[in-house]
Amino acid sequence: MGIKNLTYRFLSFFIAVIFVTNLIAQDKPNVKFTYHTVSKGETSYGIAKKYQIDLNEFFNYNPSASNGLSKGDTLKIPIKTFINETLDNEIDSSIKIHKVLPGETLWSIAKIYGVKLPTIKAYNKLSSNELSESQLLLIPNIQSDTSNMVQPLFKHVDHPMLKKCDTLIIHKVKKKETLYSISKKYTIGLNQIIKYNSILNEFGLKKDQELKIILRIKDCIEDSTENKNDSLVFFPASIYDQKTLRVSLVLPFCINKSDSIIVNCPENTNCNIDKISENSFQIYNGVKIALLDLENSGYNLELNVFDTKYDTNTIKKILQDTLFKSSNLIIGPLFSKNIKLMRIFSKNSHIPMISPYNIPSQALFNYPDLFKIQPSRSTQSKEMAKYIKNAKHEYNILLLSDIEDNKSKVYSSIFSDVYNDSSYLIKDSLNEVDSILPILIKRGDDWAHLLDKLSKKKSNLIVITSNQVPFLTYAFNQIIEFSNSQNHYKSDFEIFGFEDLYRIKTIDVVYKNKFNLHFVSKGIPDLNSIRIAEFKEKYRDFLYAEPTNYSYLGYDIVKSVFMKIYPDKSNSESYYQGLLNDVFYNRIDLGSGSENKLVNFYRIKDYNLIQIPQD
Repeated sequence: MGIKNLTYRFLSFFIAVIFVTNLIAQDKPNVKFTYHTVSKGETSYGIAKKYQIDLNEFFNYNPSASNGLSKGDTLKIPIKTFINETLDNEIDSSIKIHKVLPGETLWSIAKIYGVKLPTIKAYNKLSSNELSESQLLLIPNIQSDTSNMVQPLFKHVDHPMLKKCDTLIIHKVKKKETLYSISKKYTIGLNQIIKYNSILNEFGLKKDQELKIILRIKDCIEDSTENKNDSLVFFPASIYDQKTLRVSLVLPFCINKSDSIIVNCPENTNCNIDKISENSFQIYNGVKIALLDLENSGYNLELNVFDTKYDTNTIKKILQDTLFKSSNLIIGPLFSKNIKLMRIFSKNSHIPMISPYNIPSQALFNYPDLFKIQPSRSTQSKEMAKYIKNAKHEYNILLLSDIEDNKSKVYSSIFSDVYNDSSYLIKDSLNEVDSILPILIKRGDDWAHLLDKLSKKKSNLIVITSNQVPFLTYAFNQIIEFSNSQNHYKSDFEIFGFEDLYRIKTIDVVYKNKFNLHFVSKGIPDLNSIRIAEFKEKYRDFLYAEPTNYSYLGYDIVKSVFMKIYPDKSNSESYYQGLLNDVFYNRIDLGSGSENKLVNFYRIKDYNLIQIPQD
């Protein structure tokens, strides 16, 4: 009987425990556990903070910890699966648990799973990007588009060569690490590490070296579409009332050829892709960052990338593409024949088009939707003449033109016409200005007759309207001889021309400085400017690399054209202060395209390059 009563009491107690447990389970979220081994110096507070749990809750699961911790103790750590209220529309119920490995960051973990970094932070209630080794993170099954332009997962020079389900981690080599240990950490072969880090063949593995580790995103499904499509996040309060502006980037990426170069690259050999392809990728990166900025301003945007290769037939196929036909802006192509085909389509479809290629101004005639971001040398010649004419300085001007170069003769004629035009008056002066006529000369000839045209009283300003290195070198050497001659060794000389005079390698900088070299330019990036610093910060943050001038060009193209043809309703300005170019588009003629008419002037003084401010 006693045994029977004891059995009934046990059953009653067991049922009560189950009942109470079920009640508690209804009030508490689903809880999973992991276990933490206490290391020397760790405290209950520190461990609770590490796993983002309340200290009281920590003690509820580990009551003995209230009496202190000892090295080697095993603690029970609750992992609550929760749903962030702001994400409840995009949450998948399946959640993974990731244990942070040494050296891992939120960026690298986000890349591995193909989940946006802010999403991981929201799920784990993280207020910063700091992580601790062995920390447990909840990883929701909300895979983001790996080609997302707004919050790209890749911190490297992104380009279409990287497969959709591939991601790249930048691994910083730690002391005593080996290639074998790194390969084990990421579960990839040694050959895969060496393949994408050719520097290892030459210099080996060193501490603090940064390695590219390419991994496949977990649970990613390969996108089968041929054309890469980057869609930007749509804002509910868009400037264009939910209208999506489609930007088509049409450049010679030559993806198949570039892939082949990489795949077939012999071991212990550095194999570089074509320069044209590399520059296209850099333009692509600049375009992406510009679209990011526009998206943050409220634009709805979609980028479609088309690989033109080197084949005109490919352009013809692109022109028949349904998605391409719905473009609102075309950026590209590069090659002359392709540009001619594309501008016809642009004109017939009334779609704005701009090419990174420095197309001649004549190409704009009768093509009203075509834009040219780089001011032509004709425009530069005009602005150079205006600048010199308005300078508050009395010069003895010699306008030199290469008789063997038709373009040089055209530029000198333009300079002369503008300078001699009475509609351009010297500021604050009513004095007449002597007419300037081109002096046609030839490289290799005796230029001694020019000595009679030099002045001992006025500063001799030698204007050279040529961009040909042999002629520029010869002209510079002749001017050096003039300055050393018996009659003019005390005379003042200045040289003015195109940017090629500054870039020329055959003339020592000592002489460029001596002759107070001035030149007109379509624009040189000011690496100390705030705009460049901000762009570099974005570029490094998103792409983990340094931008080039082609990145600046891609950025300037997008920002300047949008300001002109799709302006923000709150911004009526049409002047764009760029990274590489300052831009003000102006139609060259009625019914024709628009050219950037802004140029910059520079001089060399005390061996420093100085931009000359303009009124």
